[in-house]
Amino acid sequence: MTAGHIEEFACFTDFDKELVCHWKVPAQTNCSKEFLLYYSKEISSVSNLCVPENEKDSLQCTCTIYPDYFVSGLTYVLALQFNGTDTWNYNVTPALVVKPRAPKNLAIEKAENGNFNLSWEESYSPLSLLSGQPVIYEVKYWRKQHPAEVSVKAINYQAKSFEITASSLRRGYDYVASLRCNYTDYPAYWSEWSEEVEFHYDYQVTAEDILQMAVPISCILIMAGAIVCYLCFTKYVSHCY
Repeated sequence: MTAGHIEEFACFTDFDKELVCHWKVPAQTNCSKEFLLYYSKEISSVSNLCVPENEKDSLQCTCTIYPDYFVSGLTYVLALQFNGTDTWNYNVTPALVVKPRAPKNLAIEKAENGNFNLSWEESYSPLSLLSGQPVIYEVKYWRKQHPAEVSVKAINYQAKSFEITASSLRRGYDYVASLRCNYTDYPAYWSEWSEEVEFHYDYQVTAEDILQMAVPISCILIMAGAIVCYLCFTKYVSHCY
């Protein structure tokens, strides 16, 4: 890392409580000792300080800013210092870098028709700017033993539930489902995937299964009966002669 050279600097916000900025650093970098991030509202001369921290892999510095409020037109002026030297200036408008919080309280239950109803809640309080805003979702689910075989379904309307059809599942397997969201008026980023929920598709014999089994079995029995009758008839005829 050299002064004036910052790699992959970017910011995102949940548009409710925090604005997170991060940038790439070499291994062994001590973010809190080598960097300082100053920020101020574009309409204000008051500067505030954010002390960055190392990410778990130590290859990225992260600074989390907690603004007093969020509004669509708000822009922040950022100034990053490296070892006491101004090295990076950046303007960020939170409304243009929204990464929403993932849906919460994911739950699933089996319906009377044999399908599975997946339900969830929005992660924003009624007072949040994103609460009630147009939102789209993506649902993904997969067999627990085969995580690479993922089914992804888009929900392009306001909803808090989704029906996973039994016809899309294989009986006798454990399944895992997750969900993410994107607010259409603030489309910069999808949320992270939500916490996962698991469910089991029992192997239950249906009327269709019985019918599918009954037809070939009936055919076999008819053929067997016909053969027995034929053998009995030929034996009877040969006995008469």
